[in-house]
Amino acid sequence: MMKNNKIIISGPPGSGKTTIINELKNRGYLTRKEINPSDLNKKQTRIQLSNYIFKKRLDQYNELTTKNAANNDEDILKQLIFFDRSTIDVIAYLNMWNEKYPLEWDKMIHKYRYMKHVFYTPNWQDIYKETNLRPENYQKAKKIDLFLRQAFLKYNYNIIEVPKLNINKRVDFILNSL
Repeated sequence: MMKNNKIIISGPPGSGKTTIINELKNRGYLTRKEINPSDLNKKQTRIQLSNYIFKKRLDQYNELTTKNAANNDEDILKQLIFFDRSTIDVIAYLNMWNEKYPLEWDKMIHKYRYMKHVFYTPNWQDIYKETNLRPENYQKAKKIDLFLRQAFLKYNYNIIEVPKLNINKRVDFILNSL
């Protein structure tokens, strides 16, 4: 078993991340959904929204570890946990918006490491759909892609691109790559 069981599924909007997370959950794996700030006041600034999401992602990261370590539940501590995005995604969006973020976030990202390999779903126009929760058009998604890749490389993560296949083959690819 690998040392770090926290695995990031990332990529630009509309590239199939949530579908992968849902299939992993259907197969019995522990998953953490993308944090949706829809319950927040829409008038909040980007940095306020990013601060909320960053903290929620840290909570997700620590949730099972803290709770199960306290209960000495080593079986749960060894299970794979798949995350729909990460704290690094927050940094990528802030960089794209040319927004500053607290320096302590860099320290936290180095302290709370995920598995070194990030499973990255590339832009895929054939499956891309704009929705109420995904207001970005495909051109914006392509721009976000560049900032996400830069952020993961900055924090020394290896990007493993998930092939553009049907959902079962995408999930099998991820599981076989671990």
